[in-house]
Amino acid sequence: MEEKKNIIILGAGPAGLTLALQLLRRKQPDWNVIIVEQKSYAGGIAASFQEEGLYFDFGSHRLHPSTSPEIMRDLQELLGDDLLNRPRNGRIRLLNRFVKFPLNPVDLLLHLPLSFVLGFSGDLLLKPFHRKNQPQRSFADALMQGLGKTICTTFYFPYARKLWGLPPQEISLIQAQRRVAANSFSKIIKKVLSLLPGIKKENAGRFFYPRQGFGQICAVLAREVERLGGQFYYSTTAEDICFKQGKPDYIRLKQYKGQAVEFIDCKSDFIFSTIPVTILARLLNPALPQQILNAGQKLKYRSMILHYLVLETGQFTPFDAHYLPDDHLIISRLSETKNYYASTQPQGLTGLCSEIPCNFGDELWNMSDAAITEKVLQELKQIDLPVQCHVRKAFTKRLAFVYPIYDQNFADHLESLDKYILQISGLISLGRQGLFAHDNTHHTMEMAYRACECLDSALQWNAELWKKRREEFAGHVVED
Repeated sequence: MEEKKNIIILGAGPAGLTLALQLLRRKQPDWNVIIVEQKSYAGGIAASFQEEGLYFDFGSHRLHPSTSPEIMRDLQELLGDDLLNRPRNGRIRLLNRFVKFPLNPVDLLLHLPLSFVLGFSGDLLLKPFHRKNQPQRSFADALMQGLGKTICTTFYFPYARKLWGLPPQEISLIQAQRRVAANSFSKIIKKVLSLLPGIKKENAGRFFYPRQGFGQICAVLAREVERLGGQFYYSTTAEDICFKQGKPDYIRLKQYKGQAVEFIDCKSDFIFSTIPVTILARLLNPALPQQILNAGQKLKYRSMILHYLVLETGQFTPFDAHYLPDDHLIISRLSETKNYYASTQPQGLTGLCSEIPCNFGDELWNMSDAAITEKVLQELKQIDLPVQCHVRKAFTKRLAFVYPIYDQNFADHLESLDKYILQISGLISLGRQGLFAHDNTHHTMEMAYRACECLDSALQWNAELWKKRREEFAGHVVED
């Protein structure tokens, strides 16, 4: 009998799991699909966990209505009644007041100070008289020209500094194009009109969310992958990706079993990587040219501390998320996951997650859990959301790779690395981390569907079709 071919997938996040499932559904008898995951569970930063009977996510996640019908159909089949259709109920703090989020100009005008209303209205009225076709070189240029000074200085610029750790002038223009959906007055007006009765699209102002936390999506994907014969290596990292005569030969895996470590050489015939492309570049053997490795080292990711509170109260607020752009606060977003999945259980308990952007190894990253808890409680009181009930538990989780940082030079560095990796036979990098992309979960799942289409039964890769799909991915715009 002919030896089976091993398709290795690095990373068991949404992209890796979706890809594994799509490959297994093709029922190729000579394929082994193997998923390698550093954590002891599937899902990556899209996973969930339980604490005191509450479901918590790694930050705030939701499945947007713009998810393709193909993906929605598959998820509804896997999740059934556990995939809830929920109304959005978020708020953002602007000028020391809370207003609806996503931003609604009508709400802004009704609830913010007159100075903001006059500034916003003036920016809108004067927009037609501004010089057109001025060169845009940065995130700041694009948003100032598209939205005006008032909303930029009040919201977008401080939030950008907090999320990505850079002044808006040092952030790439691409960031404005791919990360800010409503980056002009015309787009904001179109968004407002889309919510009006008679014009409102189905599921506008709503989102989909699993009954057992966002991570239930990855949990059911992983179960289905296992049911179809996929093999998981959990608590395992790739240490060396070896090529022979220009094709994948084997991957050396490092598996942690308690205190013991085991090294496994796993034959590989095709490799898909969803891990950070900067890490992938360092694993390849023979090594990439030093010039390419240097380019990869200049690509940076923003890290995140997630601080959790278990509170002895049934509900902290009725809102699912609070967005906090004020750059004097360390919290960027506060979410109450129990409101996402609309449960009253467990009674008398709820949980909060505070997202705290930082850089790996900086002062915030190294702050103790106790100090972070004290700071979070101080800030909640400062923004008129004081914790007035007993705190049963407080703890943190730290994520090293969250947001790709699009500085002014990132595109050149990424192009150098990406072009080289694309030339390597039998290796494809994809997903949010693999393509250094600011994408939603449904975008990364879409990448997996399209990647599966590019691989034929003989493991030959359709590079031209993948190039076309990559061009489509570049048009993805993140939804908040």
